[in-house]
Amino acid sequence: MFNGDRLRQARELRLLTQSDLARRVRKSQAAIANIEGCFNLPSPELVAALAAHTRFPASFFSSEKGLEFPMESLMFRSRSATTRREAIAACRYAEIVYEVIALLARFVTPVPIRLARLPRTPAAIAAQQTRRILNISPDEPVEHLIHELEKSGVIVLALPLDLKRIDAFSSWVPGTGASQIPVVAVCSGRPGDRLRWNVAHELGHLVLHGHLKHLRKEQHQEADQFAAEFLLPEKSIRTEIFGPVTLSSLAPLKPRWMVSIQSLVYRAHDLSLISRRQYAYLFEQLSARGWRLKEPPNLDVEMEKPRLLSKMAEVAFGMPVDIGRIAAEAKLSTQMVEEILSGYEVIEQQQMPIFSDKVIRFSVKNNNLP
Repeated sequence: MFNGDRLRQARELRLLTQSDLARRVRKSQAAIANIEGCFNLPSPELVAALAAHTRFPASFFSSEKGLEFPMESLMFRSRSATTRREAIAACRYAEIVYEVIALLARFVTPVPIRLARLPRTPAAIAAQQTRRILNISPDEPVEHLIHELEKSGVIVLALPLDLKRIDAFSSWVPGTGASQIPVVAVCSGRPGDRLRWNVAHELGHLVLHGHLKHLRKEQHQEADQFAAEFLLPEKSIRTEIFGPVTLSSLAPLKPRWMVSIQSLVYRAHDLSLISRRQYAYLFEQLSARGWRLKEPPNLDVEMEKPRLLSKMAEVAFGMPVDIGRIAAEAKLSTQMVEEILSGYEVIEQQQMPIFSDKVIRFSVKNNNLP
């Protein structure tokens, strides 16, 4: 049986309107709408054409659709010019990646969720409490931010989409029973320092705003305040930023705290370590040196990748991971599975100490192993 919801999901993921897809398969927009609404079934020839133009296997369209991420309920970190079509595409790709994780989760016992929601707590205090909950030192840099979240039960979805106007989004999604799972999705193509800020911002939304259906400007400001304290604790920063504050004096702090120099300037101003006049002057200097767009490459922050999906795939299917098996189980193309896995870090077990904190550890459900 053809599933119209799957066609809509594939079409929107590829940034196609119904009219766009109709022109490509030489049908009317109404015909595509009727198929997506499950009012008409496409012929085998049309299914093949739809599969070719959406780059999904024909078998994908006969599968049950998994969890849907309603765009209106997601907490987006995006630019002001974000289009609805881009936002929907990000949602649809996140659904696919989440489905792959859910597929692999059949073979392992999930990581317990330790993240707590603190909706009535000031942002800075919530950041401090979250560090304690996640067993992170209160005044040291968070060395592996994404990995710390994954160890605490947060699912980080790496989306192989370079959408220029969308950075990340987050949500609490339904788990088993009445439980909910914290999810953060991040788009590719972001510098390491910006990625860390995006993830910390979304963490702030999960902690502070998971109970809200819609976000306003003040909630995004609160999430930035959370990220600032979480990544740059006030107690430490007050001892490390002192006058005279210049770009040269801030530069060595970038690799230590793994944030941009711009973020350090913002933080210094927020903590009244520099005046408004000094703040404006430093940003003039950033612009004059071209650092507003790209900071010096010798200060680049290493790009972090999540590890959860690749580790689950290794546990379920062994090393090297059987891409074809995952593709067949998920009813995706091998190319798409490879694209998804490319966003995740693979850690060779033989290269890691057995008790290394770089390895996510699972209990294996032996009765479900293939």
